[in-house]
Order: sequence, then structure tokens, then C-alpha cells
Amino acid sequence: MLRHKWIPDERRLILMIEAIGLKKVFSEFVAVDNLSFQVNQGEIYGLLGPNGSGKSTTMRMLLGLLRPTEGTAKVMGHDIITEIVEAKRLMGYVPEEPVLPERLTGWEYANYVSDIWKIPRGSEREKELDELLTLLDIKDASDDLIETYSKGMSRKISLVAALIHQPKVLILDELQAGIDPRGAATIKEILNGLRSKGASILMSTHILEIAEQLCDRIGIIKDGKMVAEGSMDELRLQAKGEKSLEEIFLDLTGGPDMQKIAEYLGDVV
Repeated sequence: MLRHKWIPDERRLILMIEAIGLKKVFSEFVAVDNLSFQVNQGEIYGLLGPNGSGKSTTMRMLLGLLRPTEGTAKVMGHDIITEIVEAKRLMGYVPEEPVLPERLTGWEYANYVSDIWKIPRGSEREKELDELLTLLDIKDASDDLIETYSKGMSRKISLVAALIHQPKVLILDELQAGIDPRGAATIKEILNGLRSKGASILMSTHILEIAEQLCDRIGIIKDGKMVAEGSMDELRLQAKGEKSLEEIFLDLTGGPDMQKIAEYLGDVV
């Protein structure tokens, strides 16, 4: 996988993802409201927000899994409404809750996805898959049925499937949830390696420490709207100078209700 061949063009800035006024309404509920942002070539962009803020809905619109109520987006210049097939070819995706064929083994599933992407069968493909499975520490379980996999293992085999065709854009929805520390460290190095080779990554996570360490820029959304965006230094300026991403996040999205917590503790103590 780390043989990913695409190298960034240092001569000019390339927009890999461009969201333009995205809006999604379910019945009368506005899940995403006029959301615009950009992800550049060779950049890790963190899309953060409380539960229900619209992160997953935004990602699904970019992937063509949901049609925007208003607005659009482009993936390397391909419109997600009028050119969605071309856009999908450029992307890899790991959803928050992967739905996997449980009666296949990990190896069978990896090969099945390889066939979908029309990657030629043979020793080169097998070597690539073997490298990915070994790198993510699931090679020993690759002959086991996916139904026996833990949550972390399911996420790892989903990442293998997302990386098989060497996408230029990788969309990760809460990938780190349920991953053991060694696996999380490995994934971090993989993402850094992909970034250095010109791929771009849009990721959501509730683990703010990971976002602070990995992301070049961060967009924080609340109630479907962008409330702050920028590098960590830029976010500090927007959030009254707080130093950590956790402090910035809570300042912009609302912290815990200390009065209610005190009332509850007073009742139960």
C-alpha cells in the first residue's frame, strides 16, 4: 500500500474536494445547512462536531450516497451530481459502521473488492493485499469469516478495501473508534505516508487528540453549519486563545452543563 504512486504536483494548488453550499433536509430536519469547505492536495482535513451535527451526512453526499437538497461538491473537478461515477473512482471510504459480507473471509472480501475495481489477478495483487493485511495486523485472521471479527478488525478490513485501488481521496468516518493503540499508531503512519504522496484525506473523529496531531486543517460544525475552520493556530484565534483542540471544540460547540451535573451528583450521592 505504501507503494502508492501518486506524487503531489508542487507547482500549483490542487483542490481535491470542494463543497459548495451543501444542504440536506430530511423531512423538516435540516441535517446540513449551506456547508462549504475545501480539501487541498496532500492535506488531512478533520471534520469535527458533536453527535448529529451533520458530519456523516456531509460525507455521504460527497460519496454520492445521498443527494444534496441544495448545493453540490466536486472531487478533483468532478461534480458529485452530474459526474458521480468519475468522482467515485477517485475515492476510498470507510464508514462509521461498516456493513460487511459476514460469510466471506477477510481474504475473500479483499479479493472481491479488488475484482470490483478490476485490479488484475496475479502475484502482484496478492503481494499488495498481503502487505496491507500484514501492515494492519489482520493477516492471521484473513482466513477467518468476517462474522468472527471484532469491531476493530472490521474497521481494519474496511480500510484494506478502501486502499486497494490506491485512491487519491480517502474519506474516513470515525475510523479510529474501536482500534487498539498499535493499530491506531499504524493507521496514523499510513495516513501520513499517503499525504506525503499527494493523496488527500477527509476524516471525522471524536478523538480530538488524534485530530490535533494529524490534521493540517480542521472544520468544526454544529447543527449542520460551519462554526470555525482553519489550522490549529487559526482556530485558537477564533476561539479566544484556548490552547488545546478540546478547549476550542467545547468553546465553539458548547461544554457540559455543570449545573445539571451538580444536581445529578447531589441526587445520587
